[in-house]
Amino acid sequence: MYARFTDELTLPRGKHKGVTVTVARDTGWDAIPVVKEVIKQLNANLQGAYKDQPWRYMSKEILEQSAKKLNMKPELLDKLIHQKDRNFVEEILLSLSTENYPNDIKIKRTIKEVVQSAEQEGAVIVVGRAGVAIVAHSKRNLHVKLTAPLEWRVAKIAKEYKVSEEQALKHIKESDKQRENLRKYFMGRKVQPTDYDLILNVATLTKKEVVKAMVELIRFRCLK
Repeated sequence: MYARFTDELTLPRGKHKGVTVTVARDTGWDAIPVVKEVIKQLNANLQGAYKDQPWRYMSKEILEQSAKKLNMKPELLDKLIHQKDRNFVEEILLSLSTENYPNDIKIKRTIKEVVQSAEQEGAVIVVGRAGVAIVAHSKRNLHVKLTAPLEWRVAKIAKEYKVSEEQALKHIKESDKQRENLRKYFMGRKVQPTDYDLILNVATLTKKEVVKAMVELIRFRCLK
């Protein structure tokens, strides 16, 4: 089933202009501050073929651009993608004409178009949004996973949002499952650890160490 969807979502690729990095993370840790620092350091020392192409990142921008193409509100698109508040979403869909409502294939295809368009430009870090399953796996691109033990993530969310550990655990499991399903949809199979070039444990590494590891690897890859 997933393989069929993957085939239908395949898009032609143009000439690639540079390196693209994807960053996946487990629920309970915000990758954006790290990604912003990585970009800051990369742009402070641009060199070679990439000196005129500053780095940028995409996260919610993917959702916003996809929603614009589909003539939908980003909030509704997010619910459809992750099947959040299913009853609410179904009520909304019933109020829309089937003629105008984009089906699941069209939604996923649009997301893929937005991500692959950014990939063709290069010098971009795609945060989440199943980037690891959409961006090409090659010697040109890099795929990073930021992870941490479940117990660490539960304690962090419980403290940060002032909820019980039971509530935190439920949230993590639901969110992790939604992300896994989205990646599986695009990949055609379950994403494996070997699909990532670099996996970092944010529970044992400092933000500075995570940033340094990513910056050094990206710079080295850009020299190829």
